Amino acid sequence: MYGKSLLQLSLLLCLGSLGLAASAHPGSLDRNGGHYYGNSYHCHLTGCEMPDTFDIMRRGGRDSLLTDYREREKFFNEDDWSFEEDFDGDCQSTRQELLILTSRAEVRFTNPRNCVVRTGLWIDEYTGKEFTVASQMDVDHIIPRMYAHTHGGDRWSAGEKLQFSNDPMNMVMVDRREIRRKRDRGPNRYLPREEFQCEYVRLWDAIAEKYDLQISSSDRNAINRVLENCQD
Repeated sequence: MYGKSLLQLSLLLCLGSLGLAASAHPGSLDRNGGHYYGNSYHCHLTGCEMPDTFDIMRRGGRDSLLTDYREREKFFNEDDWSFEEDFDGDCQSTRQELLILTSRAEVRFTNPRNCVVRTGLWIDEYTGKEFTVASQMDVDHIIPRMYAHTHGGDRWSAGEKLQFSNDPMNMVMVDRREIRRKRDRGPNRYLPREEFQCEYVRLWDAIAEKYDLQISSSDRNAINRVLENCQD
């Protein structure tokens, strides 16, 4: 049942993101004062700078690692990377779907329509702690959305950004406090508890390959160090 539900969710997310690819237009501005739209970037405020997102030199492959990723942070617009989407129209966002799928006990909802999960039983893979109140948990992206944005994802289409943000492969329910501790850090600066480290860095590798993201050299070295001690 779990595998079937996850497959169905993945399919819905992919179909939903394809439908949004051509029509999504962010309603808010990034802190630079502009936003991405299709294959262009629009400035709306005085002093707004143009990103190098669509620079032809950046399309030439992965022969050199991008080093100006901090400069790209100001072009990140969270609205472009939303994971509170309801792709199948059942009133449950991606976050609520994941809460239901990953609960180890029957979930209870806050309203008769079953839109928002209230209680269940979840294991935070990062810390090993158990939680029964849904509001204490939140979605963490294995590869953070900001990291993806600054390491190649800034030039993705609106649909691709939504697909990444709602990909179950890249999502895990985690204690909100632990998410704040991790923030947008890569494996060089954040790793979960030892029991989950091997799976965590393998997911980093698989997701980065799936989306053709460039992993910084320091994070690549950290991943390799963990993998050296992992058993197949």
